[in-house]
Amino acid sequence: MRRSDRFFRGVWRFNALAIAGVTVLFVLLGLYLAATIIHEGIRPRQVTNVVNVGDQGAVANEFSLGTPGVISGTSYVLVPLFRGQSYGSGSISLKRSDRNIVNYLFVNTSTNEARWLFEGAGQLILDSHSMFNKMKTSPDDARTTVGSFHVVVDRDTNGDKRLSEQDAVSLAASAADGTGYRKLIEGIERVYSVQQVADDKALVLYLKDKQTVSALFSLPSMVPLMQSSIPKLGSN
Repeated sequence: MRRSDRFFRGVWRFNALAIAGVTVLFVLLGLYLAATIIHEGIRPRQVTNVVNVGDQGAVANEFSLGTPGVISGTSYVLVPLFRGQSYGSGSISLKRSDRNIVNYLFVNTSTNEARWLFEGAGQLILDSHSMFNKMKTSPDDARTTVGSFHVVVDRDTNGDKRLSEQDAVSLAASAADGTGYRKLIEGIERVYSVQQVADDKALVLYLKDKQTVSALFSLPSMVPLMQSSIPKLGSN
């Protein structure tokens, strides 16, 4: 056999082995990708601040109480109620929504009496802000809680059968012990901040009807004092 024939036969064998190796590699890669996709499809996906209010037959609910927190200057502690849900549109599409605060339990540690902020668990509490009898001037200042502002989603305003940050929210208020709950502003697109700015005033910045609004509330009554629209800036 001529040397050139042996050379070309060696090249052909090498190419054949290389093609076979690449083919096996692509097959293995395809199997790995398919297994990964299936695994990701059946693995529960974690989401937060989402409460399903649609077809409850496809939703598994799980409720749990959180860690009590002392309400400063009172005999009450505040305990969040969490609502966890597992749901999905098919056998391999699973999601889980955890740590969604849907209610607060107020417990009087002097009498052991307890009350809920809401009568049920059909809302989503995005945030709560405690207000005090005075501004804090040092880390050791003793203050008394006079009430709280709550940012709450209580209606599915975008029609996706879920309560989430994508829905319009309400700004509400309650006394320090959870009594006197009332809505202050509805239909808010976004609450930017809630801040106590004086011993007797709180400032709330929010977006409603695509307009940013600054609102002042009296403390401890938590009634509206005044509000104004913040001027829009130009693009330049």
